[in-house]
Amino acid sequence: IPAGAVVLIAISNLHRHPDFWDEPEAFRPERFTPEAKAARSRLAYMPFLSGPHLCIGNNFALMEGQMLLATMAQRYELALQPGQIVERDVAVTMRPKGGLPVRLKRRANTPQNGTVSHE
Repeated sequence: IPAGAVVLIAISNLHRHPDFWDEPEAFRPERFTPEAKAARSRLAYMPFLSGPHLCIGNNFALMEGQMLLATMAQRYELALQPGQIVERDVAVTMRPKGGLPVRLKRRANTPQNGTVSHE
């Protein structure tokens, strides 16, 4: 690589590279257990980059995402609209192309005021 050259990493390709991931397109949350993470390179998955370029908001984003998902899952059942096909739109961030239309169905144990019954 010549001095002064700009080098870019295709993060979305890295996160689907078969050298690091079995069935890279499959949804397999168990890939992120502590044991599975310890068995692969720490740079095989870096959604917030790494080293001196690590995103300053990464811990907040991870916490906020988990809290939002947990709160929504307590109150609603979510399902894709019938016939919906999810495609990637890769730019600075990755998102579903055309949005992600879903149906929300309020869970039976969730009062209308939004609080969740813990019975």
